[in-house]
Amino acid sequence: MPNEISIGSVAAASGASENAMEPDTRPPTPPSRGPPTATAAPLPNPQLRLDPALGLVVIEFRDANGIITTSIPTQRQLHAYRIWEQNRSPPTGPHQAQQREATQSAASRKPSGDGA
Repeated sequence: MPNEISIGSVAAASGASENAMEPDTRPPTPPSRGPPTATAAPLPNPQLRLDPALGLVVIEFRDANGIITTSIPTQRQLHAYRIWEQNRSPPTGPHQAQQREATQSAASRKPSGDGA
């Protein structure tokens, strides 16, 4: 079976300079730049913030404009923590009252420690 494929000649590739041993003396052209643009560094998302008054780390998720969309704990929970910190009163209710009474009666039954 005869082979009908034929390959034609290829022209030699031309380089930056005709003589490979001769250095290129043209000055380099700097890349074209447009006017400088002021790009703001993107905020990390989510962002961690320490609330020093409460001693809590707050995780805040922001949108493209930098507005807080979600936080952990929520703003409502943070508000409740702040109110509790301001009042610092013991919780009231039937269950908590029973716990206080049990703690007080246990403290009054402690041995005096005088050894006699």
